[in-house]
Amino acid sequence: MCEKRERGINKIDWCISKENKKLQSELSKELNISPILAQLLINRGTKEVLSARRFLKADLKDLRDPYIFQDMEKAVDKILSAINNDERILIYGDYDVDGITSVALLFSILREFTTNLYYYIPNRFQEGYGLNEEAIDIAFKNNIRLIITVDCGISSVSEIEKANNYGIDVIVTDHHQPQKDIPSAIAIINPKYDTNYPFKELAGVGVGFKVAQALYSKLKKNQDDLWSLLDYVALGSIADSVPFIDENRILIKYGLKALNQTKKEGLKALIMESGVNCGDLGTKEVNFALAPRINAAGRLGDSKLALELLLTDSEYKAKHLSRKLTEINKHRQEIGDNILREARELASIQIKEEDNKVLVLASENWNQGVVGIIASRLTDEFNRPAIVISKKDGIAKGSGRSIKGFHLYKVLESCQDILINFGGHELAAGITIESNKIPEFKLRINEISQDFIKEDDLNPELKIDAQISLRNINFGLVKDINVLEPFGVGNPQPVFCSYKNIISDWRLVGEKREHLKIKIKEENRTLEGIGFKLSRIGNQIFSENKVVDLAFNIELNKWNGTENVQLNIKDIKTIF
Repeated sequence: MCEKRERGINKIDWCISKENKKLQSELSKELNISPILAQLLINRGTKEVLSARRFLKADLKDLRDPYIFQDMEKAVDKILSAINNDERILIYGDYDVDGITSVALLFSILREFTTNLYYYIPNRFQEGYGLNEEAIDIAFKNNIRLIITVDCGISSVSEIEKANNYGIDVIVTDHHQPQKDIPSAIAIINPKYDTNYPFKELAGVGVGFKVAQALYSKLKKNQDDLWSLLDYVALGSIADSVPFIDENRILIKYGLKALNQTKKEGLKALIMESGVNCGDLGTKEVNFALAPRINAAGRLGDSKLALELLLTDSEYKAKHLSRKLTEINKHRQEIGDNILREARELASIQIKEEDNKVLVLASENWNQGVVGIIASRLTDEFNRPAIVISKKDGIAKGSGRSIKGFHLYKVLESCQDILINFGGHELAAGITIESNKIPEFKLRINEISQDFIKEDDLNPELKIDAQISLRNINFGLVKDINVLEPFGVGNPQPVFCSYKNIISDWRLVGEKREHLKIKIKEENRTLEGIGFKLSRIGNQIFSENKVVDLAFNIELNKWNGTENVQLNIKDIKTIF
């Protein structure tokens, strides 16, 4: 439950969580934590002592037994049988970070046991997502006897049937939503399909890790050897925006530790090329520095470049490939910026003239490899579902992003009669459609949206954990907040608000002077705050000793060997 206040400068509704004093006191006492940390746990849905303790501890020992998956025994037995019989094994992945890290993970595990191991990642533009029949033909010609899919396969019914006809066995490991028809694979490891497995939100690389866990358990190998591969799991899971809860929280927490200590030449080179220091890598650095470089290969070129980087043992090759990926990513950014400008204009027209709750935008001039990024940006900016489509030769391929309460995959199911293909999950999905059917699709999906999206849903909302006085902001509070790391979907970085703050000074900073630096005065104390991309409001609202309400994160600012508490300003509301 939360209490809404008026909007601030960014036109965002402030939704302030209500305190639960009784539960706050219970958790604080039983867990020996501060009341504010207890309230932060409550705000994240952790309302029992046992679950709160498990959340805070996030221990590797709390990972579930992989054999809870109904087909895991079959999958492991088949893999070991193929290894013992010296059969050729193909790991078939996807071209995004989750897919690439999934392949790297299983390839790294299986090459300990066999040299008859190969990988295949389809070309986004020539083959598209998932298993395809041409790849099955290639596998047959190369005497592949077992295909293991990672981050794909659950919707590949006809393709797996073709593999079966060729005498090729298939194990599906995936995390996408199953459709009505299920492929006839030897085994299916997918938490969204398996009714036994209680946690449904693993990334593709997380599912792959469960297979690795099961293999090591069956072979009675030291499970500690697996933990060094958690850097792949963190990278893929963070990039795929899975909820940072339950097993994902554990895998990402320890995966980030592994990433900061990685001995893999490819990851070390990628980290160095990105300009981030090992030891300082968190979710932000993965999302904005590492993942875009890996993704860029698949968006504009060949995903195998990124996979080669992750698997190489050569320092020279790693440096060469990481530089190459940086160049591709810069080119991707340039293309994306141009498309985003065009898409923004079209989106504004659709909202004003057509009153669309779901944006459906299409062009023959847009690169198919970046439409997902554009859809994500539009959803963030306009706070409504967005599907961005690239048209070519009468066939269009698009990528969509959604908002809470609008289950994109289920909505696409209602439109499947006019779609060639589709797949995904609640908040992200991809489609293939004939270009001439896009207007009908746009009309249909907006009609469906009337039942799910209300006007209030389109108002952006800033969830605030608690109102706080500036005098209570200190290093101890920062320490409490950091206990909740890593932050991401489902476990956001805490946001606080403070009322009637006096702004004693402000200035614009950054190379393009696009960030707002402020000083906030309270009695004899002054705190500094930084508002990224908030330069536009400097002259608009500030004067010396202006009084404002602030919404912010509380962080440590490290500079020249010193640490200071700093507010990361999310929104501002003027008082007078």
